[in-house]
Amino acid sequence: MKVKNVMICNPYTVRSDQSLADASRIYLDHDVNCAPVVGANDEIVGIITISKVLGCFLSGYSPTAKVEEFMDDPPALISENSNFEQITHTCTQDMERMLVLDQNNKLTGILSRVELIKKVNLAWEETRNELRVVLQSVSHAIIAFDKTGVIYLFNKGAEILLGLSSQEAIEQSQVEMLPQWIWKEVSTDGKARLGFRLEVNNRRVIGNATPIFVNGNITGTVVVLQDLSEFEDLTLKLSRVRELKVELDNIIECSYDGMLVVNIERVVLRVNKSALQLFNLIEYNHNCILKNIQSEVANCLDDMTTTIIEENKTFTKVYTKLDGQEIMITGNPRFDQEGNVIQVIFNMRDMTELQRLKFQVEQAKEERLRSSVELLELRGKLLKEDLITKSHAMEPVLELMVRVSQVESTVLITGESGVGKEVAAKRIHKLSQKDNGPFITINCGAIPENLMESELFGYEKGAFTGASKEGKIGLMEAANGGNVFLDEIGELPLNLQVKLLRVIQDKVIYRIGGIKPISLDVRIIAATNRNLKEMVRKKTFREDLFYRLNVVQIEIPPLRDRREDILPLSEYFLTKYCTKYSKQKKITQQVYRIFESYYWPGNIRELENVIERAVILSQSGLIEVIHLPENLNVGNGGKAEVEVTVRGIISLNEGIQLMEKELLRKALGTEKSSRKIASLLGITHTTVLRKGKQYELL
Repeated sequence: MKVKNVMICNPYTVRSDQSLADASRIYLDHDVNCAPVVGANDEIVGIITISKVLGCFLSGYSPTAKVEEFMDDPPALISENSNFEQITHTCTQDMERMLVLDQNNKLTGILSRVELIKKVNLAWEETRNELRVVLQSVSHAIIAFDKTGVIYLFNKGAEILLGLSSQEAIEQSQVEMLPQWIWKEVSTDGKARLGFRLEVNNRRVIGNATPIFVNGNITGTVVVLQDLSEFEDLTLKLSRVRELKVELDNIIECSYDGMLVVNIERVVLRVNKSALQLFNLIEYNHNCILKNIQSEVANCLDDMTTTIIEENKTFTKVYTKLDGQEIMITGNPRFDQEGNVIQVIFNMRDMTELQRLKFQVEQAKEERLRSSVELLELRGKLLKEDLITKSHAMEPVLELMVRVSQVESTVLITGESGVGKEVAAKRIHKLSQKDNGPFITINCGAIPENLMESELFGYEKGAFTGASKEGKIGLMEAANGGNVFLDEIGELPLNLQVKLLRVIQDKVIYRIGGIKPISLDVRIIAATNRNLKEMVRKKTFREDLFYRLNVVQIEIPPLRDRREDILPLSEYFLTKYCTKYSKQKKITQQVYRIFESYYWPGNIRELENVIERAVILSQSGLIEVIHLPENLNVGNGGKAEVEVTVRGIISLNEGIQLMEKELLRKALGTEKSSRKIASLLGITHTTVLRKGKQYELL
């Protein structure tokens, strides 16, 4: 601090030829206790104090006496630009005041010891208040200890962190939450501890402890603590902001539409790849002016920017490039808090591409409509001749048969014996592109195992003893250009399963004894009433062959699950066998009721056999109950006589489960063998076991 900052400026002076009364008047009017004495040329010749004047008056001197007779010699002189350090080295202890001169050696002030003390004390108070405000405003915890560990400074940040008021902390002398080494070790060795970590009040903090020196002696320690949880929270937020920025950048770059942002000076701030493609550019110079981009689209954007800034609203325009490409451009203004436009954000969409996509969609719709019509036509063909159904359960099956007939993929038809798997295979053949080709049926369970390979793949002449001299083509080769139906595929021996797998994969066969590959153009349709997945698990059927066959699986439901088909099938078979045997027969309503209530374990094949038998046995024009087999005959205890009484309404699934449980319970009371129970109920042995466990009857 300079002397001129604390001196009494422009002091009042008295001339040496003035009286003591004149000097007294200066003291009274201006509340000062001394006045420099100047000579005729305004040079400083001495100083007279109020105590000197009072002493003169008490000694009896006249108030008119001259000042020059009683003044003291001039005190020490000092420059107004001197520092306090210089004053302390030049002043003696008994020096009360000093005269202050400017650089031209003219009097500018008086530096009084009393006034100096007042000024310094005032400055100290101001500095201390400022320091207190600063310390209380800092968010970090600041705690000052004296050398004995007593707290004398505890700011607001410390109150928040430690949960104590400053009054409580000072009264407690020491804060138990903080370890003593923080202040004790620092006060002992005078070495600062920086970056130490603590857990304070269930918070993780980082801190610094620094010694306080006064005149080279350690007087205490100041500790600064920062709550890391706040820092970690800020770090997490910053990380999230960065992630959002990266996410936004990726969204903008991946946008199909072109996006471009400019400020009011037309400087391009952001542009994505789609926009560059519309500009026919690979890259652009960052922060370039819009009109400097060599593109016709950029010129259009520059004009739109002017319009948007002037009108302060969104503007849309369809721009056609010279090559005929149509671009719909929408510019949106971005405003600051005062409502002024600061940026314009453009969205550009290639309408030519959208028109092309729209045309493709329309074509796809037309193609789908044509396909639907074709499917309906094919489904109509499917329902002709011997594939007869009215059941809703068969609708998805028919739909799948129509679709699979139009492709070359392998088909696996599953279902119980007698449900019409071969009929379904023939229908797929008739609807396929190979309908003019052969349809060969191979029953894998009917051909002896030792003849199976030669039947399937044929043999060359002399291939084995007893072979034909001319050789023989196999059934697979005979089906070339058409479809081959492998019925009862689950009966195929394991050694032939490998060869069949190769045929499906390579479309090539080798006759027995031959080395020349024979290319095949056949589609394989397989069928089985066995559980191939279970056979794969038991390793009686190859897993790789199963997946090759099971590209598309068609499961035909049993006749008992589609009772709507019993009547039309009965009429079809009646017409068929009446024509075959030249008879005219009708089925009575009582027989139809028996048909509809019977379980039909043999499915459609059993129904066909029953009707053929009845047509042959009936001697009149009616087929009656007496013409039915014993297991259907009401008089012989057939299942048809069972009646169900419904006393309340429950869901259909619950009703079926109750009926299954009751039938199984009654059958278990009649037969002890699970296989006989299965035969009695017309289900498989495994179904009896599964249902028995399900209903907790076994």
